[in-house]
Amino acid sequence: MDQNTNPEARNGDRKYRVRPGFVLREIAGEAAIIPVDGQGAFGNAIMAPNQTAAFLWKAFEQPRTIEEVVAAALEQFDAPRETIRPAVEKFVMESLNLKTFEEVV
Repeated sequence: MDQNTNPEARNGDRKYRVRPGFVLREIAGEAAIIPVDGQGAFGNAIMAPNQTAAFLWKAFEQPRTIEEVVAAALEQFDAPRETIRPAVEKFVMESLNLKTFEEVV
């Protein structure tokens, strides 16, 4: 099957990143995602990601494919690919819906 008929292959080339206007900072030993422009679904709210979400956020601070981040997560966490890949995909899709991530063209 070629890339034109296989959506998973086509999506594998897409890169995603954190949208400008959001930063991850450590405050009192805890991660915090802070909107610096007041845009997006959160306005001025500060988000408190867990350790896994903070790892994924940092991974997508630079444009990356889902597969690149899955590979990095496999090195970081003791979990199988069958668990990590869907979790990374879900994180990306939710972040796109919340307008904290964008697809890089």
